[in-house]
Amino acid sequence: MRVEPSLLPPQAAAEGGNEFTFSTEGIDFTAAFPKRDVPQRVAFLAACNISSGAIDPESANDAVALSEIYWSSKDAEAFTAAVKDRFELVGRTLDTPSTVKSKRAGLMTGYATPVVRVRSAPDEMFRFPIFGDMRMSSPELAALPRAELIRSPVARANAIAWIDDPLAWAIVETNGTARLLVEDAPSGRELLVTRIATNDRPWTSLGRALAARGLIESATYTLSDVAAAAERYPREAEAAVLENERVVFFALADNENFPPVLGLPFGKLVGGYSCAADQSIYPAGSVLVVVERPTQESADSKAKRPARILFVHDAGGAIAGSSRVDVYFGQGTEALIRAGATRVPVDVYRLELRDR
Repeated sequence: MRVEPSLLPPQAAAEGGNEFTFSTEGIDFTAAFPKRDVPQRVAFLAACNISSGAIDPESANDAVALSEIYWSSKDAEAFTAAVKDRFELVGRTLDTPSTVKSKRAGLMTGYATPVVRVRSAPDEMFRFPIFGDMRMSSPELAALPRAELIRSPVARANAIAWIDDPLAWAIVETNGTARLLVEDAPSGRELLVTRIATNDRPWTSLGRALAARGLIESATYTLSDVAAAAERYPREAEAAVLENERVVFFALADNENFPPVLGLPFGKLVGGYSCAADQSIYPAGSVLVVVERPTQESADSKAKRPARILFVHDAGGAIAGSSRVDVYFGQGTEALIRAGATRVPVDVYRLELRDR
């Protein structure tokens, strides 16, 4: 799927920066070896396969080599040894070598595909539209901010479906894909939708807007905090959602390629392994290694930090910079809850073959 510019971070290509190679000492790759867990093994290999088709040849080669290492490793220890032997960790930063370790701390968050009940036509309850793409048919209209767009009869006629809850509306647009259960369709119907573009306006998350109102803690809020505040203060939640100028435009998708990858020739997102990252820094298909930032206690104990291997299969307007990743957790309520609770300080590296 081609990367539409309005889905990417603003001025993403301007970051530039330097690359530094980091030692694999102190990082434990054994937890990243999925041999004993069949579902995890299938997911890992599927993610490798998707990245092996990357347009970027280095990303494709890294994924192929990682898959080969997996098949040739009899256990986690052999996998770890082979990864450390054939790969190196590369960090991208604007900092100098003397400051890079202290200034490249990143953040890992999560996203998922929600399942949402909708109706095909609006009524007094179902008032929040999931807009189809109107950039070609009404380009001036498609550029309007949310509060103006929702009042336009022409724009409303372009709605794919209607939601009854501002929180669910925000969740669908934030996560970029959804399974829509159409309540008023004969015998029920399910629609799969995926983002295709935006109106390229500034984005303000519901959480940030509620925090600005003093309804949740700005530094530590999770999805459960946002949901609780939205339920307790419905009018404030609706006003906060409407203040977000950016509108996401959706298109219908087929189940075979859902949820779709972004920037790659084929594949669909793999729960637990696919991630969104800044593709101007990490090309689509890149293999990343993410480790939690050491606490003072873990630093004093010199314990090895478990590595998590992720694959860049997506991008997002809010996922900007070399140390920001958003992990895809899968579909449904449980995945959404896990994703919403994920907010972890991390170090982010690209896993690259040595001597390219």
